[in-house]
Amino acid sequence: MRLVTERTLQISESPFIYKLTDFKDVRVASLGNFSIFYKVTDKQIIITAFWDNRQDPKKLLKILQNEK
Repeated sequence: MRLVTERTLQISESPFIYKLTDFKDVRVASLGNFSIFYKVTDKQIIITAFWDNRQDPKKLLKILQNEK
């Protein structure tokens, strides 16, 4: 839990330090077995998925494809 808090704080302070994904404007920050997928807008940072990397990646693909 502490690692999640630290990582989200880091994202809020420097949202562009993590790498872009193949999805438009979506970035990813990894946390060992988990990843945080998020978008940065002019006014906010939107977490689009908190993902357990041990899951079926096809499920993640569906989630990220539905983002607008």
